[in-house]
Amino acid sequence: MTITIILYRPENSENLGSVARAASNFGFSDIILIEPQCDVDGKSRNLAKHGQPTLNAMRKEPVSILTTFDTLVMTHGRASDEYNMVRAPITPRQLSDKLLETGWKERKIGIVFGPEGEGLSPEMLRTADIAVSIPTIPKNPSMNLAQSVTVMLYELSMLSGKRGKITEKFKPMVATERDVILKLADDCLDQMTWPNPKRKMTQQLIWRRMIGRAMLTRREAATVMGFLKRVRDRK
Repeated sequence: MTITIILYRPENSENLGSVARAASNFGFSDIILIEPQCDVDGKSRNLAKHGQPTLNAMRKEPVSILTTFDTLVMTHGRASDEYNMVRAPITPRQLSDKLLETGWKERKIGIVFGPEGEGLSPEMLRTADIAVSIPTIPKNPSMNLAQSVTVMLYELSMLSGKRGKITEKFKPMVATERDVILKLADDCLDQMTWPNPKRKMTQQLIWRRMIGRAMLTRREAATVMGFLKRVRDRK
């Protein structure tokens, strides 16, 4: 699979074992640890059970590894509304549907889970292409890290099952093409007059959110590039 599980600053060694076990349950094996606050220990191994090979294969990487993914998904559990949200989240089921529609097999996809206590910061969420939130009841919204990973991987595991019939002829946009689109959008915004820097930053965030969630094909990406170039270069 082309899907990587990324644990950012995990704090609990038991969760490392539980995540490895869940990943093994659903056929995932690539797990990255970024700035872990704990180590794999006896508690991890006790909870990993038959996921020991997956636990042993976990590797540490610098935060810069996040820039290498074609699609970066970050889990989002913060309470928000349309006006104060950092990113508009979708559900794990919607993520699975979106990947199914747009050729997930040819993308390098990273799914990022934040620390057990605070979750991912607003600054981290702004770098995501897609934010995902697991719908829970308002009275008890918080889920354990390993539980969140399990729910996410269950939905994503369906991609390789009966729902995984993908139209291969539609080639998906890759990270370099996404970056070109966002650079062109920034160029266009730079040419415009803004009442204050915050308005411009909001537009930049909206463009990143829109392009990330759209998951364009390569042909669609080329069309968007052509449009933005004409806007940028207009006389």
